Amino acid sequence: METTTFVGNETNTEIISKANDNTEVLSFHRSGSMSYISLEGGEQKKGRGTWLIKDQYIRIISKSDTIDATYKIEGNILTLTTSEEESEDFYGYTSVVQYQKD
Repeated sequence: METTTFVGNETNTEIISKANDNTEVLSFHRSGSMSYISLEGGEQKKGRGTWLIKDQYIRIISKSDTIDATYKIEGNILTLTTSEEESEDFYGYTSVVQYQKD
């Protein structure tokens, strides 16, 4: 999994790989349900949620979190892109997360 975040004029890239005992698995089911399991720094998190697609947008809802993103699938790579406009109180950002299917 690779995450690139753009905040203001700065770019931060973080690559999370199996080699460092870090994994994240997303499973999207035809029924509209989804599940996830992640392992980062020895801590495991897992849960379930729902998802829906309209045009190039995906909404993922899990517990109290809602992710609204654009998505793209090319070959075995899923790319999710989330953005927030800058406001008086917060910097704007764009976050790009790529998942590779094994």
